[in-house]
Amino acid sequence: MDENERITLRLEKENLELIDAFLKENTSHGNRSALVRDAVQAYIQTIREGGNTVTIRVPRYYLELVDRLVADGYFLSREHAIVRSIEEWFTRDRVKEIEDHRKEVDKMTGKVVSVSTGDKEGVIPP
Repeated sequence: MDENERITLRLEKENLELIDAFLKENTSHGNRSALVRDAVQAYIQTIREGGNTVTIRVPRYYLELVDRLVADGYFLSREHAIVRSIEEWFTRDRVKEIEDHRKEVDKMTGKVVSVSTGDKEGVIPP
């Protein structure tokens, strides 16, 4: 017995042309059916994961670089490469610098007012 079930899917001509052009450039998906299966699974996973997923457009040069590094074994996947890049950029010092800058901007714009509470410095909204 076949575990796959056949369905009929109607798409506009423009969408089919888009799919076919994509498959011509990205042969790893094989055919329309494989691409649609992958797309449905990715869409459902994205919805289920909620806030843990971000979709970004990466310039082709960087994406090709990431793919080469994955192929060469430097990273396990595209996701691994991007997460590691984020981890490398957000060092403790950089995060502190960003927080300090935000506090300065808040003081200058009057969003927060620093006050002394004795042994601790507190912040009271205006």
